[in-house]
Amino acid sequence: MKTHIPSARHAAAALTCAVALVSLTACNSDTAATKSAAGSTPSKAANASPAAESNGIEKLSPKEIYDTGMKTNAQAGSFHEKMEREGTKSDLRLSATECVGTVEISGKGSFEVIRKGNDVWAKPDSTFAEGMNSALGKTAFSTDKWTHGTPSNALMAKLASWCHQEQFTAPDTLDAGSKVTKGKVTTVDGQSAVPVVLSGKGESVTWYVATTGKPYFIKQDSTREDMQDLTDSDFGTAVGAKAPSGTVVAAPDA
Repeated sequence: MKTHIPSARHAAAALTCAVALVSLTACNSDTAATKSAAGSTPSKAANASPAAESNGIEKLSPKEIYDTGMKTNAQAGSFHEKMEREGTKSDLRLSATECVGTVEISGKGSFEVIRKGNDVWAKPDSTFAEGMNSALGKTAFSTDKWTHGTPSNALMAKLASWCHQEQFTAPDTLDAGSKVTKGKVTTVDGQSAVPVVLSGKGESVTWYVATTGKPYFIKQDSTREDMQDLTDSDFGTAVGAKAPSGTVVAAPDA
């Protein structure tokens, strides 16, 4: 790290603590939970444009519905994703190269994040800044300044990981042996959709794929504590990420 830290060992320990702080939900994504239950990586939700006729997605197998929904989301190129789970929530506009929005962690505060290409900026609220600075042992984050770095910086990489941009470059698929079922076409947030359900031990996660317009994921509902609720919308709308105005400081180095 840069100056003002007593030793390299102290710097490494502080960085580890700070990374743990910022990665509460980024590392807490559905990946491990869904893999253990269905052999898949995290699901994302979506919002399709209405159409008069069915797109036929409901005729496919549960795995085909899931895989098609994920692929269609990725092909959209961008969308607006809202996530909520116990103690955390995010509201982000995403593409494969851009991310703009906010992340809130209960008891830890919140931060704004912008990613454009290889550049990442973050601006915390007072609670989040205090926690980060305490972990680092110096004032590296401020409510009136943007902190800038790249994914090669461990802290900025963790902040940017909330964007889950891998869903554009490597859309998720269900394993062939996943024990999922297909429900009847229903209405979700005003849209016609077919549910794909994974259940067991009194818990379930349901992925909804639009049956009109393009077959996007429109929602993920989960009763599991280790999985989030998601909605995606505004497909193909430009994210419009740009460098923030105001004071910008360099992220602390490891």
